[in-house]
Amino acid sequence: MLVYDGGCGFCRRCADWLTARGDVSMAPSVDLDLDRLGLTEAEVAAAVWWVAAGERLSGHRAVARGLREIGGCWGLVGRVIAVPPLVWLGGPVYRWVAANRSRFG
Repeated sequence: MLVYDGGCGFCRRCADWLTARGDVSMAPSVDLDLDRLGLTEAEVAAAVWWVAAGERLSGHRAVARGLREIGGCWGLVGRVIAVPPLVWLGGPVYRWVAANRSRFG
């Protein structure tokens, strides 16, 4: 499941974009029992999370995992951005977007 900040307009639009392209299990953090998922308010305020059986990914890795769930071309994009050297660039790019998300939305 992709857990995102439902209070963030940019985050909601990104979630809507994913939903329009495929069946991805996701929910805004305010609708979830974060303790049950092993997440804190601070973690979900800082980054998007992918939480599934035995899998906890945050930030760009969670985005890549969500894209893989869609499949098709987007699934390929999710696989490609999860391997070096692109995965090394993903962290700084994700952190910059997350820090500036209010500008996007």
